[in-house]
Amino acid sequence: MNTQPLDPKFAQSLVDIIAAELNKNVNIVDKKGIIIASLSKERIGQRHEASTIMLNSGQAHEFSVTEHDQQHFSGVRTGFNVPIWLESECVGLIGVTGNSEESASYARLAAHFVEAALNANLRQEKLVNALQEKQALHQHYIKKIINIQEEERRKISRELHDETSQALTSIIVGLRVLAETTPAKKAELLQMRDLAVNTLDAVHRLAVQLRPVVLDDLGLVSATQKYIEDYSKKYKIKVTAKIDPQLLRQRFSPELEINLYRILQEALTNIIKHAEATEVQVSLVKKTSVLSFTIFDNGIGFHSQKVYKHRNHACLGLYGMKERIAGLDGDFSIHSTINHGTCLKIEVPINRKPLTL
Repeated sequence: MNTQPLDPKFAQSLVDIIAAELNKNVNIVDKKGIIIASLSKERIGQRHEASTIMLNSGQAHEFSVTEHDQQHFSGVRTGFNVPIWLESECVGLIGVTGNSEESASYARLAAHFVEAALNANLRQEKLVNALQEKQALHQHYIKKIINIQEEERRKISRELHDETSQALTSIIVGLRVLAETTPAKKAELLQMRDLAVNTLDAVHRLAVQLRPVVLDDLGLVSATQKYIEDYSKKYKIKVTAKIDPQLLRQRFSPELEINLYRILQEALTNIIKHAEATEVQVSLVKKTSVLSFTIFDNGIGFHSQKVYKHRNHACLGLYGMKERIAGLDGDFSIHSTINHGTCLKIEVPINRKPLTL
């Protein structure tokens, strides 16, 4: 439960409502006996001695204050006071001034109103806390899944590079030697050698897609530049890269680098598949403690609501990007206009505790 359920501002708003409805002077006392809300603003902050004694007794109950009681206690007025209960705990008192017999029913009504408001707030707070816990747990498992995926990609990439590539290289060399020593089968052996060379190239490309060595060795900027260069050559599309000069030698957390690189891959792949663009602009800029990453294409654009509604591959890709950025505590936005292209913008904080991949 909230350690301060009777927030003074909230209590004062309740007092104002109740006093207006009852046409009575009303005050609320916290469980320490301090008036935290009152129609008479000058009383706020004063100690209500009669309430203090009752609350300290450990037995919260209704009580009236008469003119005779005023002679023994300071900071009190005649009236009737009722405990405010929240989940079986007395969190304070509400009092209505005036003749105690006349004020008793008003005070009880006011107490019920305050308790209902506090319980509504508490339920809302519990729902918010439950939602936050659910979101935190969701992000935790998403990060775990991404970590496992990246580690598996790293292992497979290393095996392809170190074992499969070496084996294919040995086969290529052997076929070349065999072709030179077997003239009768030279054409067939060289054809097989060319096939092995093509297979080796494919293995290299697959290894790079799974986990580019340049990303681990040189960082996000170098990996981005290399990927854009290869992408432009492969798909014959103009890609302009604007890289902040101060980022050229800077490294970031492995978590940030691999997630932004994966988003670059996904975004550029979607452009080829769906955008029909002729030009792409990629921007990577540092703004104080934030890294801004923007990808714009001049393609046909799309209706974002339709994409999310149909839940196609592009939609899954967008969800994946958003999940990655949420795990980095960053902001993700995408704006698209039919026949005027699409702009994907990401901003992630740089100075945060990295998640080891």
